[in-house]
Order: sequence, then structure tokens, then C-alpha cells
Amino acid sequence: MKDMTRKEAEAEAVRRWGMGGSIKFRPANPGKNRGRLARYSCVVSSGAGYFPATEGQGDTWNAAFADARPR
Repeated sequence: MKDMTRKEAEAEAVRRWGMGGSIKFRPANPGKNRGRLARYSCVVSSGAGYFPATEGQGDTWNAAFADARPR
């Protein structure tokens, strides 16, 4: 399955959680190896609450949305 583009991921977040839905891409640091507490590259959040709650995360946008809780 082909992974989503950034625009497609933004549209999917808004579709799932409304205008508060957001995405964040955190690329790996090229000069360092990923440690044992490495973070995922793709994070999706609902935007609910004072601090937006992370709903799902993964190495691809599809994995992040698959990890997210259903509404």
C-alpha cells in the first residue's frame, strides 16, 4: 500500500477529528543513530484539550493513523 503524502495526511486528520486535527513529522537526525527510546517519525493528534493529545504514531502516515484510536 502506498503511503500518504503530507497533504493527504493533513486532510485525513481534519476528516477524523475536525479542524483541530493535526499532524507532525519529526525526521530522524542524520548525524545520530536512533536510540532505544527513539520516537516515531509521524504523529497524528486530535487537537482536543489544552495540549493536543497524540492519537497515533508510526514510521509512516498509514501506520500512525492505524495506531490512532477509533472515534
